[in-house]
Order: sequence, then C-alpha cells, then structure tokens
Amino acid sequence: MFDGTPDSATGLAHISADTSFPLLDMTIGDCLRDKAERFGDRSALIWRMDGELQRFSYSELLAQAELVASWLLERASPGERVAIWSRNSAEWVVTEFACALAGLVVAGWNPAWSERECEHARDLIDPAVLLSGYDTRGVSLMDRAAHLMPSGKVFALEELFDLVRGSKPVELPQVDPSDLFMIQFTSGTTGRSKGASLSHFAALNASYLRAVSAGFDETDIWVNAGPLNHVGGALSVVLGCVSVGSCYVLMQRFETGEYLRMMRETGATRIGGVPTMLIALCEHPEWDPSQFNIRSIGSGGASVPKPLIERLNREFGAPVVVVFGQSESVMITTSVPQDAPEIAAKTSGRAAPHVDLKICHPETGKTLKVGDVGEVCARSPMNMDGYFRMPEATATTIDKDGYIHTGDLGSLDAQGYLSIQGRTREVIIRGGENIYPAEIEGFLLEHPDIVSLAVVPIADEKWGQTVAAAIKLRDGCALDAQELEAFAAKGLAHFKIPRTWLAVEAFPMTASGKIRKVDVEKLFERNSAAPPV
Repeated sequence: MFDGTPDSATGLAHISADTSFPLLDMTIGDCLRDKAERFGDRSALIWRMDGELQRFSYSELLAQAELVASWLLERASPGERVAIWSRNSAEWVVTEFACALAGLVVAGWNPAWSERECEHARDLIDPAVLLSGYDTRGVSLMDRAAHLMPSGKVFALEELFDLVRGSKPVELPQVDPSDLFMIQFTSGTTGRSKGASLSHFAALNASYLRAVSAGFDETDIWVNAGPLNHVGGALSVVLGCVSVGSCYVLMQRFETGEYLRMMRETGATRIGGVPTMLIALCEHPEWDPSQFNIRSIGSGGASVPKPLIERLNREFGAPVVVVFGQSESVMITTSVPQDAPEIAAKTSGRAAPHVDLKICHPETGKTLKVGDVGEVCARSPMNMDGYFRMPEATATTIDKDGYIHTGDLGSLDAQGYLSIQGRTREVIIRGGENIYPAEIEGFLLEHPDIVSLAVVPIADEKWGQTVAAAIKLRDGCALDAQELEAFAAKGLAHFKIPRTWLAVEAFPMTASGKIRKVDVEKLFERNSAAPPV
C-alpha cells in the first residue's frame, strides 16, 4: 500500500487509484458495535475530570452512545443536524457516536467563533439541537447559544450524561454507509464558511486509512489534543482509533505540561499534533522522551520543520508520519513509518489507497508533467458529497470527472511523492488553523476609517504564520492598532485578528488593478528588517 507511482510512459503527473486495499463497508455506528463486541473491556476513551482520569471501555462507550442516541431522537429526526459548540470533551465524543447510531448529522462549531460566524453556520444548517459547552478558556458558551437559538433546543453539553440518565431506549433507525454523517465547516476564498458534507463511508474510511498508514492496532493509546471541531480531531483521531480498536486520550485543549502528564499516566504509544504543539513539547522542562515507548508521531496542518523531525526521530526512536488532506477530502496522501525521515520533511507522502491523484494547470485543468507545479486534484470515495446547500460552490470545487480541486499547489516526483508548493487560494495557516484573508478583509472594510486593505501572512517561529494587515486609511486618520483589533474582535475569531499592522499610502498593483499581495508581504519583511528609529 502507498506505493503508487506516475505512469513513466506518459510522464504525466497522475497516479491511478490502487483499489486492492479493502475498505470498511459499514456505518460508523456498526464499526463501534464491532469493536465493542471484539474488544469490549479495552479502554476506548480516556479523559481527565476533576484531576482524576476517567475511562470508557468499548462496551461502555457503545452503551452511553446508544443512550444519548435515544435521547437525541426524542428531539430530532434522522437526517437533521446536531450542532456541537464546545472545546473537546468526553460528551463531544459520545455525541458524535450517538449521532452516527441515530442517523443524525454532526456539525461541530469552532468555540472561538464570533456571533457573526455562528449565525452564518446556524442559518446554513438549521440545527435541530445545539449542544453548548465551554470555549478553550473555560468560559461557558451557554448564554450565547441561547441567544443564537432563542426558540430552539439548546442544552448544556457538560450536563449531557445527567440529562440522558433514566431515558428510555428507543429503537434506533437503519443507517446506510452512504448517509450523511458530518457537516465539516471550512472556509473559502469568498470568506464565508462552507459545510463539507461527509458520508459515513467517506468519514470512516478516511480515518481508517489514517490509522492503518501508521500501523495502529488495538494495543495503541493515542494522545492527541487536536480540536474536535476539525476533521483531524473528530475524524482522523476519534474515528481512526475506533476503526482499529485503539484508545483515544482526550484533552480539553492543548497545554504542554498536561500533554506530557497524560502521556505518562496513560502509557501513550502514539502522539500527534500540529508542528507548534510538537515544538512546545520539545521545549518543556519536563520533556524526557526516555520515559515513553512511542511508536510513531503524527503531524500535519502545516509543513513540519526538518530539524523537528530529526529531533523526534532521534529522541523517541520513532518515525514522524505526515498526512495531507482537507475538510473536503480528508485523506489524500500520507507518509508511512518505513519512509526515510527526509520524506516527512520534504513531502506529504504518497497517494492513499483508492485515491486518484493528479497535478493540473490551475486555469486549463490540463494534467501536467511529473515535476511541474500545478493544482493538486484528488478523486476518491473519501471525498465530500459536496458543500451543504451550496451547489454553486460545489460545482467550482468538484469537476465533472469527480476530482476535488484542492486549491493547493504541488508537484509529483517520479516515485509518486507529493510536495506542496503553495496555494492557489489564499490561505494563512496559523498553528494548524486555516485562515482566509478574504473573510478578514470583508469584515475590516466595514470600519469607517479603512479605504482599502490587504491581509497577508507573515512568518512566525511559534505559529508558523500569523495574520498581518496593510491598510490605506481615510485622509486625516491615524493607525490605531489597538482600536482596530478591538473592532475585528466583534466579528472574527481571535486567531483571525491581525496582530501586525502597516499603514500605506498606496498599494502595489497588478496590471489588472488588483493588489499585488506578494509585494505587500515584502513590505512587512522590509518593515521588520528596518533598524529602529
């Protein structure tokens, strides 16, 4: 597996799908039932509550998920959406499986979203139930949730296990692998969130391939603090573990010392996170890899620095496995433990089984040659069905042949390894969070003092990239960064707010009258390199 190469006869950057590897032809609920039958007493989920580790075995996880499924079906009908707005929690995980069993659709909301962002998501998916918890700072979202759905069914997520206690089990519906399971919110160049519609089959098998690519089995214990409102958390981690019977160790949010404590206390065999998390672990005073027996380290969401990979390889004696995917197509390529370390540092691995992969000209769609840089396009059973209630956006992303146009620029070498070179769609990746400048620009242009602006990434040692904004102000106005950030906070999540600002008299422009953002980035580079006045 994972050994597809381009056709040397044509020299085209195209890899045909290897369909010899069997996929899981079942629903997510049936997968959980299977593991409860086979590994009933094994730990499925571990989390900390009030200072003590809590556990659900696979049998206990199934029983709790069935109870919550019955409770939900008294408040929603199969096919309707259940929104979860919270930081990570055991209740979040159980609700995900409960929805799968009940034929309901999971829709995770980012706990950092502003009211404006939540209102858009609410209006798009029309949730039958909203389960609200805490944000990553520990602040309750319940009052805001009640305001968002004043006549709706809003419940406190942290009270879920008490709410369902004593509920009468109901007959659960028949669910098909092709049924919709999740609406995963993503962003586009239009600046508004879109909901990628993922079936049980797509979500489960993308997660299953993530697990088997790294060699996971039922003896593994995976500590991963990835947020559950992202596919990396809700699918790759949660469903990846259950697909092979592994144990998932949940954290409410990433905190370096707690991560290390959870590794020690649970006997972790796998760890993972975006590069910023892994760097923070390495720099913590309690960092001591000799305490652990780690089999592999997973990463993605941004390029992984070669020195970091070399250090993890050396100190753990374990490979770093990198994955490339997105909300619309969760599993496209991956490295494998047998790959040389430089593969994870320089490439995103090879096409996963059942993935047709090609590099196309961004404008003509023509398949390019091996080594040429173009748009990465992927077709597989793990692709989304489309954007929920957005047919026009779907049509611009999925072509007539069924390929997802990822918006990422890359190249394939003769051995089939994919190297990501940049993006056709503007995006800033801050610590694994995809941030789209168009959304920020659209909101900031509502500020009465801003005439025009350009939002661009700037390099950052901790986050990889952060958000910067160059602005042209109205005559007589002065740049007040603190005031602008306060304005941005009214409509943007905190990680999207520019923290570096630059006032300009005019922007560098293209011949067609568009702002030349490459030159705007250079303005920030020159500004940071200038000696203090």
